[in-house]
Amino acid sequence: MPNTHAERTRSRRSAPSVHVERARKLLYGGLAGGVAAAVLSMIGFGIGYGARGLGSAALASFLVLFFYTAGQLVMVKFADAGARLLLSVALASYTSRVAVLGLLLLVYSRFADRFPVIPVVVFLATVAVVVGWLVVEVVVFSRLRISVFDEPATSDDEPSAAVAEHAHEGVR
Repeated sequence: MPNTHAERTRSRRSAPSVHVERARKLLYGGLAGGVAAAVLSMIGFGIGYGARGLGSAALASFLVLFFYTAGQLVMVKFADAGARLLLSVALASYTSRVAVLGLLLLVYSRFADRFPVIPVVVFLATVAVVVGWLVVEVVVFSRLRISVFDEPATSDDEPSAAVAEHAHEGVR
């Protein structure tokens, strides 16, 4: 007796598409660069400013890594979607992440005296982690080998012989 449920499960677990693989590579590359910059920032500002510098750099690094990772995870999830859906999802993701960041800043402004941070450290650590993420992401993107030509047409997309002959009449 065939196990149709097992066959359906196996068929759903097909290999991820090239778009999903590319989005994952961008996520992992960016995350590696961001984490490396975050660690360097925390070490540097921890040495330079002590515990408050370390805490400030850690807070900024966490927020940047959260912001970028959440956005890239959405891109991985919807990598195979159409352009309009992908744009809509990206904008919704960005809007919600900015709203969460705004709420965190609102809470911080209310309780700023309990969590003293060094604004210069937060700014510089944020810039460092963003630059670290983007530099490695650009390097990974440049190595993705994305084709710059149209994919070959399948049998369903091929024009009929009459249309192809008509298209080449001007060439002769």
